[in-house]
Amino acid sequence: MINKININRKIQSKRKISLFKLHLKIFCVLCVLFVLLCSVKAQSTNQNYPTPITSNEISGTIAARDIGDARLTNYFYVFNAAQGDVFINVVTKNLNGDIDIFTADNLRPLAKITIYADASDNETGRVIYLRQPVKLILRIEGRTPNDTGANYRIKFAGSFAPAQSNTTAENQVTETPMVKSDNQTDVRVNSVGTIIEVKPKPTPSPKEEVAEEKKSDRQTEKRTEEKTEIRETAKEAKEAKEAEKQATITEKEQIAEKEKSVEIQNEVKPPVVAANDLPKKDAAETEVVGEAKKDSSEKTEEKSTETIVEKIVAEEEATAKKESKKNVKPKSVRPLPSAALENIRLIILFKDGTKIERPMSEVLKVGVDKGILTVISKDGAIGRYSILDVEKMTIE
Repeated sequence: MINKININRKIQSKRKISLFKLHLKIFCVLCVLFVLLCSVKAQSTNQNYPTPITSNEISGTIAARDIGDARLTNYFYVFNAAQGDVFINVVTKNLNGDIDIFTADNLRPLAKITIYADASDNETGRVIYLRQPVKLILRIEGRTPNDTGANYRIKFAGSFAPAQSNTTAENQVTETPMVKSDNQTDVRVNSVGTIIEVKPKPTPSPKEEVAEEKKSDRQTEKRTEEKTEIRETAKEAKEAKEAEKQATITEKEQIAEKEKSVEIQNEVKPPVVAANDLPKKDAAETEVVGEAKKDSSEKTEEKSTETIVEKIVAEEEATAKKESKKNVKPKSVRPLPSAALENIRLIILFKDGTKIERPMSEVLKVGVDKGILTVISKDGAIGRYSILDVEKMTIE
C-alpha cells in the first residue's frame, strides 16, 4: 500500500511539473509577442499624429510601390530626450532614403542620415547633444529600389527617454488614401493606372432576361401603336384639308366656267343695232294676251315652264363641259358692219299669234334674264316680254 501511494504522489508531482513547464512556455511566447508588438507598431504617416516610441528600439518595413509610382513613403515617430548625448543606431536593408530628427515645437532639424540600398545590410549612427530636455520627432522617408520590401531597425541610447503611450495618438494613425467613387467599375488598377484585374460581370438568370425582353416588346408595341394612331390622325386631317381645298377649287372652277360661258355667248353673238321704231304693244294687244293666258290651262303652263327651265339648264351644262374639255379661249369676234346686218332679221312669234319682225341693223341687244325676253333698240326703246308668251324666236 505504501509503495502505491508513493508511486501516485510521484506521478502527480511529475504532472504538476509538466503543467508548470507548459505554462511557462506559453508565458514566454506571449512575452515575446508583446515585445515584438511593442517594437513593431503601426507606423503613422501623419506628422501631426506621430507614433510614440515607448522602448529603446523600433523596427518596421516599407512596402514596394507599383512600377512607375515615384512617391516616397513617410513614417513619423515621437520620443523624449533629456540633457546630454542621444545615441542613434540605424540598420537598414534594401532602402533608399533619409532619416531626419526635428524638434517637435518648431521643427528645427537636428540630424540627417542618408541611406542607399546595398546587397547587404547598412549600419550607421548619429550622436545628438542636447542642452535641455526636449521632445523630438523622427521621420523615415524613402522607398525600395526594386519590388521587394525594405526593412529598418533603430536603437536609442544615452539621454533617450521613452514617450508616454497615448492611445488617442496610436488610434489616430492615418492610412493610405483610398480613392472611391459612386460609379465603381469591375476593373482594378494600381496607383499608376495599370490594369491589375478585370472582374467578370455576373451572368443574369434567364428568367430575368425573359421578363426584360417581354417588357421591351410591350414597350415597342405601345410605341408602334401610338405612332400608327398619330399617323392615322395626321392622314385624316390631311384628307379633310385636301377635300376642303378640292371643294373650294371645284366651286371656283364652276363659277369661272359659267362666267366664261356667258362671256363666250355674248362674244359669239354678232353686235346688233337697235331699231328706232320698235312697235310697242298697245293696250288692246296686252288685253288680248291676258285673255289668251286665262283661256290656256294651268297644266300646259306648268309643263312649258318646266321644259324651258330644263332646256336652259342642259344648254348651260353642255357649254360648260365643252369649254372645260377644250381649255382654249375662243377667238375674239369683230363686230360686223351695219350693211351686213340689213338682210338679217329678228323674228319673235308669240303664242297668241302676234309676231314681231325687225332688221338686226336696228337692234342693239337681245337677251333673256329671269324668264323675261328683253329687246333693246339703238334709239333707246326697250321691249320686255314674258318668255312664257313666246312660242318661237329666230334670227334669219
